[in-house]
Amino acid sequence: MSVYQRRLRERKGSSLFRVRKVRSSDAQWKLNFSTNDYLGLSQHRNIRQAFKQAVDIWGVGSTGSPLLSGYSSAHQELEELLADWLGKPRALLFNSGFAANHGVLTTLVDKQQKVFADKLVHASIIDGMQHSEAQFKRYPHNQPLPVVDKANAGDWLVTEGVFSMDGDACDLKLMASLKQQFDIKVMLDDAHGLGAYGSEGKGSTSSGSDAVDVLTGTFGKALGVGGAFVCANDDEIESLIQFCRDYVYSTAMPPAQAAAIKSSIEIVRSAEGDERREQLAHRIQYFREQMKQRNLKIIDSNTAIQTWLFDSDTEALAMSKQLQANGYLCSVIRPPTVPVGTSRIRFSLTSNMPQVTLETFWQCVDRLRDNL
Repeated sequence: MSVYQRRLRERKGSSLFRVRKVRSSDAQWKLNFSTNDYLGLSQHRNIRQAFKQAVDIWGVGSTGSPLLSGYSSAHQELEELLADWLGKPRALLFNSGFAANHGVLTTLVDKQQKVFADKLVHASIIDGMQHSEAQFKRYPHNQPLPVVDKANAGDWLVTEGVFSMDGDACDLKLMASLKQQFDIKVMLDDAHGLGAYGSEGKGSTSSGSDAVDVLTGTFGKALGVGGAFVCANDDEIESLIQFCRDYVYSTAMPPAQAAAIKSSIEIVRSAEGDERREQLAHRIQYFREQMKQRNLKIIDSNTAIQTWLFDSDTEALAMSKQLQANGYLCSVIRPPTVPVGTSRIRFSLTSNMPQVTLETFWQCVDRLRDNL
């Protein structure tokens, strides 16, 4: 038996084996709780039209890396729009949030510096810290003190705006205080906050971005498209262009994708964006009330990510399968993605979920729980 066969057999026997779900274009779920399309923009008419029009101009690919033939005026316009929207000097596009986070930490952090990161940061941040030359230490979730007391000027504090597995948020005011007290750099991954919250959809930094030195985010969640970015000062962005392997040695995103993202940002910043965020807030409030009324084991969250915790992987899987059999697409999150003993069904809410369908969902949950 090969090492791969042994590892796969062990994984299958542990209730942790992952299976991809094939989604057809005509899939008819009553509700899709596995999506990150928080504002329902992935099917927006204007964004689709912008994509199609740009394909007619640029074709379907970028033809090369950004430093060769892959950087177009569509990319440049999007970067300038991002910097203006998020209040930063410059922005740089990446193909994925993973590449953006990994690239920042392996390029901008050197071996003389230390990195302090929240225990629950994304895998891309963990890999970036491990692959950088810096020392790193992870602090208990949302409790940077007293770990950061050991920081020196120029060290890094890394966290997320909205945490992807728990749905709670970081204390950005505390980050700003620590930044000033210790003269450290703050890196914020706002993948799950951008677009979905705050004035003009600016996410976690809507009240001001001065506390954050390096801001990363993605376009594949609330913005409904794909790809990612880094916002920072001129020297930091220029350093990424010159030295970041994740950027230099990757084919650029297609110009049509950049055009679609630009269209999405325009909607997010508009009155329509405000309306969609208000609808999302109502869905979140209702969902939280229903979970609390049933005394479910939950993690307190005011965001679109809501979690139902279970005592075992088996129980979480069983409930998820029953919900899917009744037409509700939801996913179980298990170790090693989350800590042992915290397996959960994670519900991602969107602004376009009909209220009446959500009410029907909770009626289904009640029936299933009665039959346990």
